[in-house]
Amino acid sequence: MNFTVTGHEMNQYQDMKKLDIVIIQAMLNELQKEKEKKRKIIIVTSSSYIVTEKINTEEPDKKKLPLLERAVLESEEVTFRMENQKFINMTGMIVLNDVEIIPFTHPDKVMKKESFILFTDHILGITLSED
Repeated sequence: MNFTVTGHEMNQYQDMKKLDIVIIQAMLNELQKEKEKKRKIIIVTSSSYIVTEKINTEEPDKKKLPLLERAVLESEEVTFRMENQKFINMTGMIVLNDVEIIPFTHPDKVMKKESFILFTDHILGITLSED
């Protein structure tokens, strides 16, 4: 399989964890094309499980984005337009849609969110839901 990963041309630094996650999701999309029931992504953090259908790897359509995802996309464009500034953000952001957050301390208190920003430095691991 070949994948093309695009990003802002001024971004000299990449978060390898985010890049790995995006490539894994793209491969899962390919591997699950034929499957009727798609497996969900389960992200493990230090305090909870975060369950989502998939991590978006397609080019976003700003008109169809949830408000939070659109704000993140537009803020990244503003940040990268700063001239003569060098800064490093080694923590990438992943915007997840239609998520369930299941805290370890109270697994019965599931929080459902339309959009959720996850900073990659909070990710301990990723797994898939059962078939």
